[in-house]
Amino acid sequence: MDRTTRENWIGVVTILTVACVGCGVAENGPQRHQIRGNVTYDGRPLPAGKISFAPDTEQGNSGPGGYADIVDGRYDTSQDGKGVVPGPHRVRIEGYDGEPSARNDFHRYGNMVFRVHRESIEIPANASEHDFAVPNPPNEDE
Repeated sequence: MDRTTRENWIGVVTILTVACVGCGVAENGPQRHQIRGNVTYDGRPLPAGKISFAPDTEQGNSGPGGYADIVDGRYDTSQDGKGVVPGPHRVRIEGYDGEPSARNDFHRYGNMVFRVHRESIEIPANASEHDFAVPNPPNEDE
């Protein structure tokens, strides 16, 4: 076997080894739990949106974040098959009307009702429910 062929095989074996190790880490990662609930805006179920949960590193929490779509005022992090790590989290909610328009027909959520709402919550170490009532006007960022 010449030097180039040997280097190519070493490269292939290295890539496959890294890929297999990476797959194992994902399965053995931190324990995650389902969180679900309702999201209202101005007292009514939010028609469509996105909600994300990011561990609050300033309070010592770490790990992967979680997310879910909001449909007819409901969300469930089990839709991504992973859930959320327990502890303090920063929550980000984007709200939409769920109605595509000529101006925005490419966006599956419809037209923006509010840009973004943020708040902090504590997620327990088991499956749980948490409802969010987005105020009008919401706590927006720029």
